[in-house]
Amino acid sequence: MGRLDEFFKSLKGQGKRSELEALEDIESALGMGDIERALELTEELESEPNLFLALRMIMRSMREKLQGAGEKEDSGEPERMRASLKELIPLVNSLSNPRYRALLLGDLAVLFYLLNDEFNGDLAVKTAINLAGDRADIIRDVLMILINSNLLKKAGYAMKLVRDPEKLDVVLAHLAEIFYREGDVEKVAPILDHISSPFHRAMALYYMAQIESERDRDTALKILTAAFKVAEKIEDPETRFEVMLKLYDLKNSLLGQSLSLKDLLSGKEAPPQ
Repeated sequence: MGRLDEFFKSLKGQGKRSELEALEDIESALGMGDIERALELTEELESEPNLFLALRMIMRSMREKLQGAGEKEDSGEPERMRASLKELIPLVNSLSNPRYRALLLGDLAVLFYLLNDEFNGDLAVKTAINLAGDRADIIRDVLMILINSNLLKKAGYAMKLVRDPEKLDVVLAHLAEIFYREGDVEKVAPILDHISSPFHRAMALYYMAQIESERDRDTALKILTAAFKVAEKIEDPETRFEVMLKLYDLKNSLLGQSLSLKDLLSGKEAPPQ
């Protein structure tokens, strides 16, 4: 009987679907708006990356449904989404990879906020930031989820939870550059406001001026003027000198002039010409 048992087991294994097929079926179910079926199909996924991908697809579909439901009265969608959220939470918590869990918690937070559940939304954000620890890439991606969902106040809440101010400033300077490059200027101002270090704020403005130098010289010069004022507040003399050097180099490039060492050594910005 032992050999027969092994034979039937091998037949059963041969009939098992691949996880790619399961993912394709999840995508199809979501395309038809069947979130419940998509959640059932996640039981076929054993690979963490595949489960992560499936859960992100499911939550994106849920977010779209909730945003659409806001335009309709008595759609019943919020209640259905709350039921689906109860099924999602243990699936998210089953993942051992901290990056996957943190990003999915960011997605969960957005869903909670859309359902006007601020308590659980804030809890999800706090847990995501705790999981991120000192990983700048994870902190950045969690903040991106909130900012891209136009939850700027909640992104501000998440920023206050980051334990390392230096790490946060690096992330925020990078985000300011990304959004400015994409032309999403409205999101840049609140990001700059949360940068505590004059060095990182000046560098964020420098990168913005670099981007603007290819579009509008006058706007780039205005940004540089602000950057100079911020750079003057950098306490470390060597760091301040290096930042000033970058700013003067870009400014003179915009003006078609050579670098003025007299202005640079004075530590004061020469007025744009």
